[in-house]
Amino acid sequence: MAHELTASDHMVSGSNVTPWHGLGTIVAGQLSAADALKAARLDWQVTQEDVFDGDMIKVPEYRLNRRSDNRAPLGIVPATWTPIQNDRVLEIAEALVQLDGRDFQPVIETAGSLQGGKIVWALVKTGERCFAGSDHASYLLLSNGHDGRRALKGTLTDTRVVCANTLRFAETTQSQLFVTHGRGVEARVQTAIETLGWANDATRATFAIFESLAAVSLSADRAADYFRQLVKKPTEKMTPQATATVDHLLQLFQTGAGNEGRTVFDALNAVTDWVDHCRAFRDTGNVAERRFVFAALGGPGDQLKTQAFRDARQLCLA
Repeated sequence: MAHELTASDHMVSGSNVTPWHGLGTIVAGQLSAADALKAARLDWQVTQEDVFDGDMIKVPEYRLNRRSDNRAPLGIVPATWTPIQNDRVLEIAEALVQLDGRDFQPVIETAGSLQGGKIVWALVKTGERCFAGSDHASYLLLSNGHDGRRALKGTLTDTRVVCANTLRFAETTQSQLFVTHGRGVEARVQTAIETLGWANDATRATFAIFESLAAVSLSADRAADYFRQLVKKPTEKMTPQATATVDHLLQLFQTGAGNEGRTVFDALNAVTDWVDHCRAFRDTGNVAERRFVFAALGGPGDQLKTQAFRDARQLCLA
């Protein structure tokens, strides 16, 4: 995978903490959409231009997306593809922050870009709670693509603070935001803004699910079966690499940060810990940024954690 962070990418942190790649702008107070847009250097537009073939003949079926500030190409997209500008993503984040009548007041914590602006994202904290011996925070992770490969997505994510491992838990259309870049996109973005109340409701429901996982005992043998089911395909035998991964997961189940090797919740957190912090890449370049895409923005690691969540719930029913 190519490195995710380029010289034209930036990030802002509104929690008075150094951003995760160590290079962004730190803001002490609460971020507004306008503050985040400017401090994260996202105050540029996606412009669209005609595409020509090698004979300089216009190709009407496609358009070229560019950044307005540095003219960098972002991707070639179908002619029907409509940009969702960066300020609209931050407006969604701010709309959630402004919801009233909730037990936790959401806040915009961070925002930034990856891959030279091809991916833009913002993180809104939607709740916090202590259970199963550790603190948990929930977030709505907004992400949008300008290269034609990614829709506007809003994904609910739980963070176990003790080891900063995350789990995406939005699994149904009623508990996630997904807007494609086709015609009529503005109307669909506005509808998404008007129905953001589900994020807070889903946060409370998910905390309840996690508490139920922490109440179900799990032996080391059953945990090993759970891990083996995750890391190998049903029709294949265990490879030496898969066996080593299961051994590592068992270690995290028993002695990982915040784990005691006793419950289904410990097993689930072993998987999220491995994906977010332990899984190795072939080279060491920009690991933090690459891991963010791999584990949180819909990559294979994110998919593995979602499957682990589903399988964990099945263990509770067995």
